[in-house]
Amino acid sequence: MSSYESDINEKIKGNASLPEKMDVSVIKYFWQAGPFTGKRRDTVPKFLRSIEVLKNFSDNELRILTKYLHMRIFENGEEVFEQGDLGVGFYFIYSGHVDVIVDHNKADQVNEEQFLGDSKLVLSLERFDYFGELALLQDHSIRNATVIARESCVLLGIFKPDVEELINYYPITAAKLLQSVSVIIATRLHSLTRETRLLKYKVTQLEKEKEEWFECRKKDKDKEKEKDREVEKEK
Repeated sequence: MSSYESDINEKIKGNASLPEKMDVSVIKYFWQAGPFTGKRRDTVPKFLRSIEVLKNFSDNELRILTKYLHMRIFENGEEVFEQGDLGVGFYFIYSGHVDVIVDHNKADQVNEEQFLGDSKLVLSLERFDYFGELALLQDHSIRNATVIARESCVLLGIFKPDVEELINYYPITAAKLLQSVSVIIATRLHSLTRETRLLKYKVTQLEKEKEEWFECRKKDKDKEKEKDREVEKEK
């Protein structure tokens, strides 16, 4: 069974219509965004306003962005995209959660690196998290992990053709979206760099401890040999 994103890719290649966009009316959007909805926090406007990387958007710019979002309900175990798929979408988790899984047997095909072992759960993402952002900036972006919906999961997604249309009609909103995506990528890269440095430090420490252990073992063996020689002399 193909993933959701691979089906989207087929539609894009065949110039077929993409799934219907949300396209919330102006009155409905601002009604849901305002205080008239009471304590309800599950409206799309309030959801988008709660996402940190969209904090530089005005209310009207978030409304415009909503016009280009696709809402999709995923069943438990359904694949959003599969490792090795061509990436075309960026997703916000509106409800539920997803698992990010890496298949080490496919890693050599995707990253030209050799790994051993089977699939591994890397992390779980939940409401207000987002993923897939690299696909909007990078041509021919290949997914380096599989994302699977858990329980009933609702995602808001935007695809490359949507962004291109957004650029044509609302360039300022599009620029802010791409800026937000760039911030996400930069933040993830910084985190990865920090983790790599920490890992390198730990490896260096382990190598140092290993050398010290071998040195101690060598000294112990030398002492044992010296004792053996003294015993031989006494005989």
